[in-house]
Amino acid sequence: MNLSRYYARFGRLVSLDRLVPLRQCCVPSSLRQFRKSSYMCDKDVESGKREPSYYSLFPQTLKSGAPPNGPFAVDVRKLRREFLKLQSKTHPDLARTEADKSQYESASSQLNKAYSTLASPLSRALYLLESVGMGIEENAGQNMPQDPELLMEVYDLLEEIENCQSEERAADLSSSIESRIRKTEKEVEESFDAQDLRRAKESTVTLKYWVSIREALKEWEPGKPFRMVH
Repeated sequence: MNLSRYYARFGRLVSLDRLVPLRQCCVPSSLRQFRKSSYMCDKDVESGKREPSYYSLFPQTLKSGAPPNGPFAVDVRKLRREFLKLQSKTHPDLARTEADKSQYESASSQLNKAYSTLASPLSRALYLLESVGMGIEENAGQNMPQDPELLMEVYDLLEEIENCQSEERAADLSSSIESRIRKTEKEVEESFDAQDLRRAKESTVTLKYWVSIREALKEWEPGKPFRMVH
């Protein structure tokens, strides 16, 4: 028996042939019902030119695949349950040899990356946009929100945070930012579901800013300069 492909546990045979990067092709048998997202080219996946869609790694939770075939929204609790179940079958401690261990580590790492990407609306949107060649550059200057009113709202909020002198006010600002994030996440969802990728990209840029402000605000301290990393 080829132990690089199979591992027997609790009397069940777990096949490794799909999860790690396609150069080495290996995944647990529970992932063999493999679906390609509508944003992925089957030929490219099979030839090893591209990795499989993250959506296809969770066939129970994401049965319809990525938008536009499936909805943008994800049941994160259900996704996590499936993720933990799959992780229990790809843990490196299950490997019997060093060669097996590297494959299990690759499989586990890819599952982790797929889960963390799909569990967050922002990272999910960035992933989908990247998959269709509409990725958002890291250069913040090239990705400022285009709406003048929104820009003013962003600048005003940043000024308020800069001048914030109390934890109570910081808490109020945090709540306000969370409301903006929820609203923008809904706009992103509606854009993807409507297959309006231009609007989806614009909303994702805005969401990226609100999330960056939220993360920076977590480091806020009275009198400490406010720095936002976008």
